[in-house]
Amino acid sequence: MLKASLLETSCFRLRSSSQISKNNNIFVEPNINLLSSNYKFLIIRFSSIGDVILTTPLIRCLREKYPTAQIDFLVKKEFAVVLSNNAHLSNIVTFDKKARKGELQRMRQVIKQNNYTHILDIQKNIRSIFISAGSGAIVSGFSKKLMERDLLIRFGINVYKEIKPVYLRYFESAKSLAVEYDGRGTEVFPAAAEAEKVKGILKLNTINPGTPILVVAPGAQWENKRWPVEGYATAADTFSQQTSAYTILIGGPGDIEICSQVQSLMKTSALNLAGKLSLMGSASLLGIAKMVFTNDTGMLHMAQAMKTPVIAVYGPTTRELGFFPLPENSKVAEIDISCRPCTQKGLHSCPKKHFRCMNDLKPKIVSDLAAELYNNITGNSVPGTLPNV
Repeated sequence: MLKASLLETSCFRLRSSSQISKNNNIFVEPNINLLSSNYKFLIIRFSSIGDVILTTPLIRCLREKYPTAQIDFLVKKEFAVVLSNNAHLSNIVTFDKKARKGELQRMRQVIKQNNYTHILDIQKNIRSIFISAGSGAIVSGFSKKLMERDLLIRFGINVYKEIKPVYLRYFESAKSLAVEYDGRGTEVFPAAAEAEKVKGILKLNTINPGTPILVVAPGAQWENKRWPVEGYATAADTFSQQTSAYTILIGGPGDIEICSQVQSLMKTSALNLAGKLSLMGSASLLGIAKMVFTNDTGMLHMAQAMKTPVIAVYGPTTRELGFFPLPENSKVAEIDISCRPCTQKGLHSCPKKHFRCMNDLKPKIVSDLAAELYNNITGNSVPGTLPNV
């Protein structure tokens, strides 16, 4: 296990070795799992919310293949909570980018002294390469499709031979270990206390148990990933009128204003909880929602990890880049426009100055997709949507 002196400020334990089952038939069946206790894995993905969530299928499948191995995860301190209560992990090692200049060197020492047999580097940047160097471990990564991505974004030339989502690309780092995707999607594990806090907030706001909830997350770090507030307000009103759902708006402290704008434009009742829930509190709320409307952000992936149906609004990014939602219980609202994609992660403004990928995406598109998805899941039929506005 990781040495206490090195982990005092950078790692917390998720489970003890006594909780890891032992295989008593090591010399009976010739199976790769039988020697898994000899393996020490480190997965590296520093950020961010969505990207870390997309690693969870790899974590789970690696644990299933190597049930007694040590599996650790290196992540930025602010995103460690996304992996909290994940019983498939042995340790979470946190990297504090703001700590001091020697943080990278310190982390490199931690990694080297823990004698990992394998490092699965699914960050693949200069920091992760530096930290892994000299570790003595077998280091593997995955294809970021840099050439294909740049040709598509910069010149509109699509040379992708297949559209492979990022969460499946991550498995390339474990190909030599015979780890395969199990088809069970992403996952997060909010603490029971977070669920109780959410129940208390709903009770305080007289939202009765059993009331269908629509969660709307209209914010995004990058401005050109934000669908206009008018669209969210109209689409939320439509879904609420069709299903009697109560709308709850969520986001971080920086999303309070945009959530307030959506709320003020709505004709139906809505509760603004932006800045009032922790990240895992938001996960708990998403877990009890009937539907989620969101941009291409971490809340999209959080909703899917909580197995909640989601309508994802995509503007400047496209499916080829690998970050579309998993197909289960999801629909993507987008329009076909020649300048998409214009970015991999997002921009502060539209390069073409017209923002058509979002402005031309009418609320009825989202409303119709939501009605279709709701019907498919519940078997119920909702009334027709509002006119195209």
